Amino acid sequence: MAISTHALSQIRQYSTRVPRDPHYKIKAALATSYVVSALALPFVPPLLETRRAKADGSYLTRYVRAQACGWGCC
Repeated sequence: MAISTHALSQIRQYSTRVPRDPHYKIKAALATSYVVSALALPFVPPLLETRRAKADGSYLTRYVRAQACGWGCC
């Protein structure tokens, strides 16, 4: 029981203390941008392809062909 109480007090102190690293904000910003880009970048090529297909008119023919097929494979 004493160990869990001690662990909880250490966690509380850690979460309220100011970080000692002078570059903490820079590191936090870089880590945040890395995570956001890792989550967002996989969606960029399909978005660009869809926009390009809509612009040249091939988007509708591809959609109609897939619906006619019935399997969604085309």
